[in-house]
Amino acid sequence: MHGWYRETVIVPRLSRFGGVSLVLAVLASPALAQYGAATSEAQPNNYPPALPDRRGPAPRLIFERLGEVPLPGPLGEVPAWLEAGVVAVPLAEGTARVVPGEDASATVAPATTPPPPVEWVVAPDGRRRYRATADGIVEAQKRSSPRKRWKRDWKIVAPNSIFAPPLLIGPRLCYSGLDDRVTCVRASNGHRLWAVDLGDRISRPLSRWPEDDPATGTRPKRGDRAVEGDILLVVPDDGASVVALDAYDGRRVASYQLPANHRFLSPALVAPGNRIALARKGYAEDDTGLVVLRLSPLPPAGPAPPVPYNDASPAQTSSPGR
Repeated sequence: MHGWYRETVIVPRLSRFGGVSLVLAVLASPALAQYGAATSEAQPNNYPPALPDRRGPAPRLIFERLGEVPLPGPLGEVPAWLEAGVVAVPLAEGTARVVPGEDASATVAPATTPPPPVEWVVAPDGRRRYRATADGIVEAQKRSSPRKRWKRDWKIVAPNSIFAPPLLIGPRLCYSGLDDRVTCVRASNGHRLWAVDLGDRISRPLSRWPEDDPATGTRPKRGDRAVEGDILLVVPDDGASVVALDAYDGRRVASYQLPANHRFLSPALVAPGNRIALARKGYAEDDTGLVVLRLSPLPPAGPAPPVPYNDASPAQTSSPGR
């Protein structure tokens, strides 16, 4: 189905007596008894999502802190970015470059211009492209061949502004905005699959983990079930934590919380080796660093107890999601 729809509740106006009769008829219907009172939300995109059954178990992961690379703060106004496997962190004077790994250190060079913002995210086959706008519009365009012009395929009017480009993961498109939610839709038609509220605005880009298949070093083949094992990394605007969401159904897998008076000032950057790097700022302007994390399988015995934040400890873990 093409076209667009708005994420709003539609409530038809009924007459005094006609409305009472209709409500009684609906309450007595077998369909309502089967699906329950949750069907009272008449959103056009709120029908039950057609998620396939999992082939394997849901991911059970935990954030592990590998260390932190000190940075000569204060940090600049532009968020950090990843360039050819190197994390570039703008500073008040110059740009720090870090290759996350063992015994990593920062090399400060003259200020570097960050890459231009991504306007359109193009599908691997080149036949569709997607974008999100500050007006809260998510849209897809398609063309049948490289010589054809782009034509609108579908469009969504989101509840609030979106400042980061959408993230394409196989057959799905994920986006987030100032409505506090991360939403995942079918890339082919824009039908919503899931949405999760993180309780804070999200203007930083989403990230996909892992970047490649650890066994082959390449991206796995994509299909309806290909998002199993893919994780979305989200840094809400308050910067107090980084959250890992299951790209399959949006459930919270793990979260890493910073201590008080510390906050992340960058999106989660997935560097080579699937290390996760985030620029951090403390209470003082010159208290800055690049935190390096990784996601590890949760021990079979159950969740590990939280480990206090300590710069002197090279490896620390976070609590799992939920």
